[in-house]
Amino acid sequence: MRIHRLIAVLTLLESRGRMKAHELAAAFETSIRTVHRDIAILCESGIPIVSVAGPNGGFELISGYTGQLHHLAHDEAVNLFFSGIGIHPQQHTEAHWSLMRALTKLECSLPEQYRSDISLVRERFYFDPTNWWDDLTVPKCLSILRQSVLQSKKINLTYRKVSGKASIRVVRPYGMVVKVMTWYLVGYCEKRHEIRTFKCDRICDVAMLDECFDIPADFTLADYWKASGTALMERIR
Repeated sequence: MRIHRLIAVLTLLESRGRMKAHELAAAFETSIRTVHRDIAILCESGIPIVSVAGPNGGFELISGYTGQLHHLAHDEAVNLFFSGIGIHPQQHTEAHWSLMRALTKLECSLPEQYRSDISLVRERFYFDPTNWWDDLTVPKCLSILRQSVLQSKKINLTYRKVSGKASIRVVRPYGMVVKVMTWYLVGYCEKRHEIRTFKCDRICDVAMLDECFDIPADFTLADYWKASGTALMERIR
């Protein structure tokens, strides 16, 4: 939707400063012509964007102008990103209120005529993350797991297997994946000496340790998850 792209353009110009049209086009996977149209709409709405000519030129916000986006706190920015990729925080948690604060700040930065669009979306659309028949249980340890992933700190966790037997192990959390609202932790298990996938609702207890770790340079969460899914499908065929 154009309204989302306009917010994103404003966010980038405030956070990164001067940007060329082709850089904005690449960021949003659109054409340079579309970028120019978006900039024109923002200017017509009263956003003071100037065009600087020359090899080092581009678009930038006029000196001294702010849409209040730089006032986003760290947790607000993180939860805003989570929401953007489809990870929605549980209602009435600190993460939920943090996201609400971030959205309010973004809304206040928009031109007046677009705020009515947001109000309309709130009235006409509703997202229900729960299933009809199964109880969707949000892992109690979710907050500390996210914190350990972001801080690259080892964790000591108690994990319950399918059989019901529990084991204690030290894990280096490389990342987390949400698949159909089910959370998974991907990390290096020091007990098994390999990268493993842990279903978060089977984690009975977790404690973050002071020891930090480095993720191998050749590891990417997306590639690991895709390879794991492919291997699983081959096993069950």
